[in-house]
Amino acid sequence: MEFLYKGFQQQANMRSYRFDGVVPKERPTKIARNLEFLLRVDMTVLAEHRIRVQEGPSLCLRILKAALARPETNAVQFSSYTITRAEISAFASARDALEEARISHRKHRRPFKPGQPSQWKWPGA
Repeated sequence: MEFLYKGFQQQANMRSYRFDGVVPKERPTKIARNLEFLLRVDMTVLAEHRIRVQEGPSLCLRILKAALARPETNAVQFSSYTITRAEISAFASARDALEEARISHRKHRRPFKPGQPSQWKWPGA
C-alpha cells in the first residue's frame, strides 16, 4: 500500500493529518482500493519532544507504515487514530540516535590556529 499525504487541519492544540492509502491494480491507471486515514497529534507533546511541525507528516507516515506492515493489524482502526505519547517519544528517540550516530561519524579536525599575523605590505614600502 502506498500513502498520499492530503494535508492537515488544526483545532486548538490538535492537528489532524490526512492520508489516502492506495492499493494499485495490475494497471497503473486503475486503483483497486482507496482508504482514508486521519491521524491526530497533540502539538504540545511534539513541542515537549522538540519535534518540529514539519516532521508531523513523516511521523504519521512512519506510524502508518509500521502498523500496516504487520499482518494482524486492521487498517480500519487507523481510519481515525490519535498518536500516543509513547509513539512520539519513540520517534524522538530514534531521531536523536540517528543524529548522535551522524555526529560520531564526523571527521574530527584540529581547531584552526592562525600563524604569524600577516599584514598587507604595500609594494615599495
